[in-house]
Amino acid sequence: MSMVNFDRFLFAFTIASHIILVAMSISLILLITVLEYFNLRKKDDAQTDLIRRLKKVFIISFGVGTASGIVVAVELINLFPGFMTVVSETGIIGAFYLEIFAFFLETIALVLYVYFEGVFKSRYAKFTLASITAFGTLLSGVLITMVNAWMNTPNGFYFDTSNGLYSSTAKIIVTNVWAPLATVSTFSEIAHVLVTTVFAGTMLMGSYFAYRYIKSRDNKERGLFGSVLRKISGISIIGIVLAGITGSNEMATLLKYQPLKYAAMDLNPVSGSGFSERLFGYISNGRLVGAIQIPGLQAFLAKIETGMTQLPGLSSYPPSIWPPLWIHDTFDIMVSGGLLLGLFLFILFLFFVLRKDYVKNRVMLYFQIIMGFLAFLVYEDGWVTDEVGRQPWIIYNEMTVSQAANYSTSLLIPGYLIIAFYIIIIPVTFYFFARIFNSTGNAGQPVSPNPRGVQH
Repeated sequence: MSMVNFDRFLFAFTIASHIILVAMSISLILLITVLEYFNLRKKDDAQTDLIRRLKKVFIISFGVGTASGIVVAVELINLFPGFMTVVSETGIIGAFYLEIFAFFLETIALVLYVYFEGVFKSRYAKFTLASITAFGTLLSGVLITMVNAWMNTPNGFYFDTSNGLYSSTAKIIVTNVWAPLATVSTFSEIAHVLVTTVFAGTMLMGSYFAYRYIKSRDNKERGLFGSVLRKISGISIIGIVLAGITGSNEMATLLKYQPLKYAAMDLNPVSGSGFSERLFGYISNGRLVGAIQIPGLQAFLAKIETGMTQLPGLSSYPPSIWPPLWIHDTFDIMVSGGLLLGLFLFILFLFFVLRKDYVKNRVMLYFQIIMGFLAFLVYEDGWVTDEVGRQPWIIYNEMTVSQAANYSTSLLIPGYLIIAFYIIIIPVTFYFFARIFNSTGNAGQPVSPNPRGVQH
């Protein structure tokens, strides 16, 4: 493996691990905020106890996620120094500074919310602090997504080279310091990333609560877990609808501004019109082989989403800048998984419409467990498709990964240690999630008075 590919693999592995923690943190604090809102309407001791238990889990998620975020930041600097040089000289550096502000906001609000419960006794104060913490957490995700959107559709600068591409002697000319914070893909990417992140984390929590509901023999505890599951299912139904809408918008953005990536994801050998939707298959000697085709569907969707009838093909671009064509398969897996999730949640929606309680249906609970894990696999698969689809560029059509990478072999040992760290820390973190949640009280029992708000 070359050092460039090692840099790619190490950062990909780190990000794939980190976003598990990110999705859980965002989903946890949003669920906690929702529960605090319901407590405003009607104070419930059992629900208050559940909130306190989830807050302890969120603290672990926040702590481990913060440490993991530092690893990601250090890797960006060490693995891709050329990229960080460009970042430091363009307006996108502002997103990194704003992310620090978001982190401070989240941290301060979280400390007040968790450790000064005795001072902020009002339910409105608790809901407000939970909301501010959630806002800071979401804002961090928004700002990091801004950076990724800029990498996909860069603006606000150019290189003073004859072809406009990066070279080791290129001078960076900044044309608009604010432009990188709002590229042509920024808002569509933020919308899709936030929706799918919340959806994946919420569905995974649904798996846990469905499992606990099945295993519990305490009627009060089952009642509380059932109540949480109904809220989670409602959030998930809304989430899958928004994921479909924002995902469609993302594909429209790709078609307009990253046509090569679009052609690779849809496996279009040549440009043209009236294309079918291709499921799996591969390209051999410039021809499509072995694909399942749905006549006219790709062209129909593209016309609805963008009004375009002429679609891009791989042959319009030199093979040296094609992304790996297996992203077509990961894209198909993502869409197929999303359709399965949509079918499951449509059935849940029918339960609501027919006024039937799906929580009392054991088969649906088992499917809830399976679908929670599927949602997270689809989420990870989507990230792989997006990031690999930008290859060989780290800044699309401006700078390649090879130009940005660090070629020092001294990164090998620390890199392997980081991989080992994540292999251990992710399952251990989830183990402690469960241990802490299960050991801080009985969710179905009233909370013991604790007027000073001390956490034991």
